[in-house]
Order: sequence, then structure tokens, then C-alpha cells
Amino acid sequence: VAYATTSQDAANLTTTTTNNNNHHAANMGKKKSGNRKKKSGQARRNNNNSGTKSPPLDPSKTVCKFYTEGRCKNGDECKFLHTDAKVAATCTTAPPSSEATTALPAGLASSMSLFTPAQQTLATQLCTLPGTTNQCHLFSKWTTDAKDNDKKKALMSKLELVDQSYPDGGLAGYLTNAIALLEKSRRGENPLEGWIPSVPKGEAFEVGTDAFLRSEELGLKEVGKCGFILVAGGLGERLGYGDIKIGLPTELATGTTYIQFYIETILAFQSRYAEPGKKLPLCIMTSGDTNAKTVALLSANNYFGMDKDQITIVQQGQGVPALYDNDAHIALDTEDPYDIQMKPHGHGDIHALLHSNGVAKAWQAKGMKWTVFFQDTNGLAFHTLALSLGVSSKMGLIMNSITCPRKAKQAIGAITKLTKGDQQKTMNVEYNQLDPLLRATVSPEGDVNDESGFSPYPGNINQLVFNLDSYVSILERTKGVMPEFVNPKYADAEKTIFKKPTRLECMMQDFPTVLQGAETEKVGFTSLASELCFSPVKNATADGVALQAKGTHPGVAASGEADQSSSVARILRSIGCQVEEGSKVTFNGITVTSGPDCVLKPSFAACATEFKKKFPNPSAVKISGRSSLVLSGQGLTIESLDLDGAVVIECEEGASGVIRNLSVKNKGWWKQPDASSDVEVIRMRGYDMRRLETEKIVFKKDGSIDGNYSMETTPKESARTVPEVSAPVVPKEAAVVEPVISKSAPAPPVDLTKSAPEEKGDEQFCNGCTIL
Repeated sequence: VAYATTSQDAANLTTTTTNNNNHHAANMGKKKSGNRKKKSGQARRNNNNSGTKSPPLDPSKTVCKFYTEGRCKNGDECKFLHTDAKVAATCTTAPPSSEATTALPAGLASSMSLFTPAQQTLATQLCTLPGTTNQCHLFSKWTTDAKDNDKKKALMSKLELVDQSYPDGGLAGYLTNAIALLEKSRRGENPLEGWIPSVPKGEAFEVGTDAFLRSEELGLKEVGKCGFILVAGGLGERLGYGDIKIGLPTELATGTTYIQFYIETILAFQSRYAEPGKKLPLCIMTSGDTNAKTVALLSANNYFGMDKDQITIVQQGQGVPALYDNDAHIALDTEDPYDIQMKPHGHGDIHALLHSNGVAKAWQAKGMKWTVFFQDTNGLAFHTLALSLGVSSKMGLIMNSITCPRKAKQAIGAITKLTKGDQQKTMNVEYNQLDPLLRATVSPEGDVNDESGFSPYPGNINQLVFNLDSYVSILERTKGVMPEFVNPKYADAEKTIFKKPTRLECMMQDFPTVLQGAETEKVGFTSLASELCFSPVKNATADGVALQAKGTHPGVAASGEADQSSSVARILRSIGCQVEEGSKVTFNGITVTSGPDCVLKPSFAACATEFKKKFPNPSAVKISGRSSLVLSGQGLTIESLDLDGAVVIECEEGASGVIRNLSVKNKGWWKQPDASSDVEVIRMRGYDMRRLETEKIVFKKDGSIDGNYSMETTPKESARTVPEVSAPVVPKEAAVVEPVISKSAPAPPVDLTKSAPEEKGDEQFCNGCTIL
């Protein structure tokens, strides 16, 4: 509680009610970073807060609470009532006394000897914060029973850890910031007041166009100079998965997990675009929930091909204390008076972690030029990598936000340029803030679609590209501390009671708010259709069904897998391949396009420019809507293919192979509904992948080929072993009639080094023979 000391103070004061107590949420002011030690009752005062709707206090009817506590120093000069009657009201300026007289709770006072000197100081500080902003309630239920001593020490250790890890003034700083932000929230203050929105600078692309390919080609020159940041602090419990989300399979065709897919993509770029011997580093941000599981997953899989020293793991703290009212009181555990509720502080912590752990600076020293931030379960994340690097390089951007077109008023944040006088910043603005801001400042129509059919303000997908030199310089200045916000859910119209405890949060995309001067002009965006760049897996099936019913992307495992294949099919179509679209099917209430299942491993191709090189004659590539295609290996090229079924084609490292005039028609694979499987990754999708019939071809490093395929030999080519099951290879000149792969009994091995004069001049095939 804050108090009034003069009638003039009272005339400017109002009261509000929180948690059934009359008080005002005191705005304690921004605490300077690092200034953790304060004299009790001196360094922090509750500031006068005006502007609420309640009437001012009447001094003639208001009891001076300082008098009831024996602390009033105004004597007869005091304008408030000096009486022992029950306090009628309180008010909101600090007492004149320079010393606090709040006694420590008995349970805490008797337990101080259990704690270190630093913990004793922290406990005292928490209990002597001004008025009702003190945290005495944390210790009010402590007993003097020695059996609780370990719990007491555990709580003080937790509080001390928060105090040490919060970068802006420790635990006291956190509470100070919280009170200020909670008061602004209670008043309904608009953080964008006075800012004028306008369309930011950036580039929007359509896949396969000349502009797209030119930018991607430019970006491929930069890919080999990137460090990658994976924000992976989440468990899969919300999805119905009992492990970490990066351990989920991106698709069932190969079972490749998200972390495996990300690492394989980085390694593919490294092998093709980095200088010899240069390793592209990966940093993974984990949480207390995911850290051990992440380390175990990497270790058990030999880091999925990466060298161990390429991967750095930085762990977020335990989070920040949850707060249950406008006075920023820390919420105790509902079942344990010796513990507090903690909540995540948000992925904005990544910047401070990269600074404090020296990661960004170390990458800079190793010659990295860019740093790329991406999320844990977006299988389309790397489709925009080279494209966005081309934009950043061409426009000289410090920060480049990957975006997708959004409809006006669509429930997704928008990248927006904001101007106030000579200040400017380009940043994410939430959709529910953008429309009223536009109505108030630019146009009474607010956020509307332009001639493209979309809003001119592109949708933010939280994938970022930074120029590393500038990024390191800004981290040195800011220590990576991002601005915080609070979003309490109120249970009453007066905004005094919370439905559940809240906390301060920060977001990594708010980095533009810490830019200064000319830096603010070097922020832009790269936009590509969401079908090609954004399909997060973040929702449980039931939630996804509800979202899809409203016309919103469901964000579930089934949609993530379908979108991954669909995006590959779209890129193939953009370069000229003939790829049919599969039928619509529904699993567990989620409707997706089933097929074709196109899985092109990063070792084969990782961007549209590489797709063009891997399919040099795209018009000769035909894939039916029910097909499944899996391609892997850097040495593999597809010249012509007619697929109606399932085929898996691999090319071993160091080998080369060309698919020419291959026609495959078989039963293929299909998605069998299964909503009750004991296997989580099947149950959460609502289907299993049934492999009825598969054609598999493997180009071996020794020059041989496993599977139903052989290539024409030339005098310069080495001998190859014919596979066990023979299949016709149709020459270019021959017409394809009923392209069915033979499934007859295996033909005997043939020595291709010996002549076959009876067949050499025949351009047709004899029964079961593999030689022209």
C-alpha cells in the first residue's frame, strides 16, 4: 500500500480495489540494471498515479494509516484523521519516513540462520519493499518446525537463482518492472500511442519467378557463412506427445525428425557452399524441461552427422515468478507454501543468452556473416533461407523478418514501419493493435486488402536473419535485453483481479526496439506464400479441428506433414514438372491433401535453384496425385520419370546416378486411418503409413545399382551388377506402353562385361533381359 501525507497529495489521489484490499498499484519506476542492493524503505517509493475513474480521497474522512502504525511524523500538521478507528481508506504516495519498520514474518525471522548472507539480504529486501508491494506473504505460512528447513532453503535458492538470472536488476528489478507494466495494462495505455504506421521496406516473391531465382542465386553465395539458432524450449505434451518437439517426425515416409531434418539441411548447405573445412555452427536454446532430453537425443544419434563441436546449447533459466495481482505479488504454489509458481519468460531471452555465453561473438571470430533464427517444428523453414539472404545482402539489412502474405485483419502479427517525429522502427505489430492504429492515424478503413488481395502489411512468422557484425555490436550495447510486456487476463471490469497468475514476457522479434539511429533504417522483410514457408506443428488435434472450422490453419502433425509434401510439389510445378494434386481426406477431424508424398532429402536438393539443376528436363517428370517419391543423395539427377505409385531412390555419398526414362506403376503407399494407435506419432496424426508396394533403387559408390534399374553402359563406364529383380529400361526413342514394373521371378545375374551379340542390334527387349 502507498500512503498520502498531505491534503494536496490526497487531492490528486484515487483508489482502486485489488484482491479485496483497498490500495493502488504503485508505479515504482524503472530500476537501473544491476542496482540490486537497496537500503530498506529508501530507494523505492510509490509514485503518484492519477487518471483512474475513482473519486479522490476526502482527508476529513480518511484515517491516517501512518498514525495507526505509530509512524506519522506530521503530528498536528497532518490533514488526515488521527484515530484508532479502523482504517477507512488508504492512498498512494510514499510516507515521509526514510526507514521502513516492516517486521520480518516470524517464520522467516527464525529461519535466517539457514541461509547464506546473500540469501538473507534478498529475503529482507523482498519483505521491505514499500507498502503492499512487499513479498512478506511468501514467508507468512512458514513454521518454526525444523522438518521444513530443507524446503525453506530450496525456496531461497530458487529466489536467489531468479535474482541472479534476471538481467535487468535482479528479482527486485523484475518486480519493479512488473508493477509499472501492470499499472499501464490496468489503465489501458496504448504502447503505440503517437506512432504512425506505414508499409515497411522489403520484397515479396512468387516461387519460380525470375525475381525469385535471382534473389536465391545471390543468397546461395551467402549460405556458407551462416550460423543457425534453433529456438527449442518446448515439450510436445500439448500435441499429445510425451517427449521434446524437435524429436517428432516431420513425416512418416522416412521418419525423419525435425532436429535431424534441420541438421541435414545445414550440412547440405555446408557441403555445397561453405569454404573447405568451414563448419556451419548450430546453437540450440533449450529450457529446463527440454535440455537433458535434447542432449540425450543428439548424443544417441551421433549428432545426426554434425561434429559435436558444431553444436552449442544454451539453456534458459527456470523462468520468472508468476504474479497474482497488480501489486506484483509472487504467486505461491497452490499445494506447497514453500514453493512459488514459475512461468516461461519468452523466447526473447535468446539474445541475452547468445551475448552472455559469447556465442555470437565466437561465430563472428570464425568468419560467419549471418545468423538465422528458426522455430522448432516448422518443416518449411529453410525454403526461404537463400531467398532472404539475397534480400538482406542486396538491401544491406541488419534484420530481415521472414513473412507471408496475410489477409486484412487476419489473426497474425504484421511487420509494420512505425514513425513518431524523427523516430522510426520496423517491427511486429499484433493484428488487434494494427487495425485500430491504422483507423486512428491513416485511414478510417483500417487494415484492408490491396490489389493483390492481401494486406500490404505482411504476416510475421518469427523467422529472422541478422547481419552478424551489426548483431554483435548491438548485443554489446544492450546485453541482449529485450523489452518486456505483460498480458494479464482480468476477471473483473475494473481490472483488479486476475483469472490466473500472469508474468512478464519478452519476444525475440522485438529486437528492432533496441536499435538506434541509422540502425532503425536497416530492417526489412522477405515475403513468400505461407504454403511454402510456414506450417508449424503446435496444436493438439482437438484444438486444430476447432481452428480449421474457423478457417484458420490447424497447426497439427497431420497438416505439418501434408504441407511439407505439398510445398515440395509446388516447387516442382514451378520449375515445370507435372505433379498432380492428391485428394482431400480427413483424419481425426483434420482435412488435408493426401498426396503426392514428396520427400526430397536435403542431400538431394534444398532450394528451388537446386531443384532446377536436379530436374534438368522437368517436362519429362510426371507424378500422380497418389504417389510417394523419396529422393536422397547429392550425386542423383532425375532426367525423366513417370511415377504412379511409390519409389525410393538413393545415391550413396561419392556415387552418381541418373534416372532416365524410368516408369513406375505399383500399389504404392496409403494412409490408413488409425486414431487409437499405441504409437503417439501415429495417434496424433490419425493415420499410419502403409507401404503396400515400393520400388527402391540405390546407386552405390562402387558403381553398381541395387534395385529394378540399370543404366546404359559406355566404354568409359565401369561394370555394374544387375540387381536381383530385373526391370526394363526404356531407351529414349522407345514409346512407353502400359508402364508396369515387372514383378516376375528374379533373373539370373548377367555379366555385362561379356558381349551379347544376339541382342546387341535389337532395340526392343526380349523377355526378362536387361541388355539392349
